[in-house]
Amino acid sequence: MCPQTDGFNGNNETRRDRQAGGEFIRPKKSLGQNFLNDMRVVQDILCAAELGENDAVIEVGPGLGVMTEKLAEQAGLVAAVEIDSALIPALKKLEERFGNLAVINRDILKTDVRKDIIEGVFLPRGLGGSVKVVANLPYYITTPIVMKFLEENASDVDSLVIMVQKEVAERMIAPPGGKDYGAMTVTVNYFSEPEIMFTVPPHCFHPRPGVDSAVVRLKIRKEPPFELISREHFFLTVRAAFSQRRKTLTNALANAPYMNVTREKVAEILAGMGKDVMIRGERLSPAEFGQLSNLLIK
Repeated sequence: MCPQTDGFNGNNETRRDRQAGGEFIRPKKSLGQNFLNDMRVVQDILCAAELGENDAVIEVGPGLGVMTEKLAEQAGLVAAVEIDSALIPALKKLEERFGNLAVINRDILKTDVRKDIIEGVFLPRGLGGSVKVVANLPYYITTPIVMKFLEENASDVDSLVIMVQKEVAERMIAPPGGKDYGAMTVTVNYFSEPEIMFTVPPHCFHPRPGVDSAVVRLKIRKEPPFELISREHFFLTVRAAFSQRRKTLTNALANAPYMNVTREKVAEILAGMGKDVMIRGERLSPAEFGQLSNLLIK
């Protein structure tokens, strides 16, 4: 159980705007900025991340630096990647205070994490432990950011502890068969072991979002959960299955030109797997998608 600390009262927005570099900063709707203003939540996020003095942290979207400061106090190294140049002066002041903090004014989606952060920042400063991602992600680009780290940097990071929209968190851990289960579920579970740590109500942010949030921990798998002949083909199969999720799996795969497979062949393989040929993709587990992909290749 993570100890909670005194700090901002989530029921009272302490400062509607924060001063940075001599200017008052207002959250930008275009960048999906909702500034976390409850230090108890910050403390719980840090506990979920299980940080040690040898760990290096990549914080995406540090905003006003409320969590950045605490990360720098607990972790060995911190790289805070912020796209909004208006927030950089305030973050640079933190950088002056903490020798283990590097502020990077860049779009994380256009950043080569391994080259620009791990090799460019952490290794020259003596990276000695694991690399962890800790972030309060903008809702409108949550999925691209999560997919970037999983698909491009799963071998580089140990875990992701991220604040996301609650319904996105629920999709990450959804079991097969329900409306929340989809391509994101399969992808997240292939690369990691997801767990919802706790939920966060709207009053802990300024401005208040219209939905609840949740903090999710994705522990990156050191070994794949099942064997694949081709990971690329596996994800194409998953993509095809959920691109027309109301259709049967046989029709969805046959209708996808990049799959190059007939309805008859898909039906034959499903029957061999002991599945109803009229089954939809949402009924298959990640491992069964792996089996299907391997059989399609063979």
